[in-house]
Amino acid sequence: MSHLLKHVAEHLRLSATREEKTLPSYDELPNFKNYPGCAWEVWGSKDQLGTVNLLTDAVVKRAAEEIKTGRAISLNWPIQFPSKPAFGRAIPEHKAWIKPGGAGVRDDELHINTQSGSQWDGLKHFPVVEHQVLYNNTPVESLPKGGLNFPDPSNIDPEVIKLGIHNWAQHGICGRGVLLDLVRFYTKNGKDLPYDPWTSHAIPLVDLEACAREQGVTFRRGDILVLRVGFIQKYFKTTLEEKDALRERTETL
Repeated sequence: MSHLLKHVAEHLRLSATREEKTLPSYDELPNFKNYPGCAWEVWGSKDQLGTVNLLTDAVVKRAAEEIKTGRAISLNWPIQFPSKPAFGRAIPEHKAWIKPGGAGVRDDELHINTQSGSQWDGLKHFPVVEHQVLYNNTPVESLPKGGLNFPDPSNIDPEVIKLGIHNWAQHGICGRGVLLDLVRFYTKNGKDLPYDPWTSHAIPLVDLEACAREQGVTFRRGDILVLRVGFIQKYFKTTLEEKDALRERTETL
């Protein structure tokens, strides 16, 4: 409990200092070796939140003021999709237990690879492959791998869970969501989608801006950008064999 309270206090302190932070432009960001525009250390060398830092109290409050209907829409894909996760990842297992004793109490047990379906990619999921470093120049080899056990959950070594996605969860991912429907934008007037949603493809900034203009969308600092690119639409139009073949594709998405 003391660990949790300490985290909450730190979050409140940082929220106050982040409100008016001046951010560098892209052109002002330094290079990392042969990679331009490196945003590491914008929030300090020990930061573990990245752009989640932009979701300040003021940003969340202003976003809440835009609520009109109160209707909630989940962006999660049910855990049974895709039927066979891409890149050889394990298929989720769901077990239902009726506890003995006749009371009819039911427990559900889930075994799941967190990358098997709908997900957020944390800061230690994918490195700069060429240099084998993660956010804020953290070496891949410096983080633990294999089975991780936490016999004392209130006393976990911070280095073991460094850059973990739990930091985002504890901070909270709450703000103004901006949806750009690129499928509708590209296919208006009977046109075909100019890319295969199941392959790597670039979406130019000018197209994002044009789509936003058509939708009447304006952007603000701290917006959470959501792009509809057609992946799920294609998924439900393909055969089971085509869906299964997606599992064996090279990691290019």
